[in-house]
Amino acid sequence: MSYTIAGKKMNLPHSLNEYIALGTFGITGLGAYLATRGGSDKKVDAKVEPKNNATSEEEAAFLQNFINDRYVSADWLL
Repeated sequence: MSYTIAGKKMNLPHSLNEYIALGTFGITGLGAYLATRGGSDKKVDAKVEPKNNATSEEEAAFLQNFINDRYVSADWLL
C-alpha cells in the first residue's frame, strides 16, 4: 500500500501502517488530556486598579463611583 506523506510517495509495509495509526491516536489522546487537565489552583486576591487619568476632582469622583458600581454589580460573577 502506498501513501503520500509531505508530498512524497511512500510504500509502507502493512505493520508500519498500524504504527502510524497508533501514533496518531496516541498524540491525539495526549493532546486532549493536556488540554483538559485543569489549571493551577492558585487564587489571586489582589484586584487590579485601573489608572485614574482624571483632569478634575469632579471627573475623578465620577470615575471612582462608576468603577465601584461596576465592581459591586459584578461581585455575583466571582
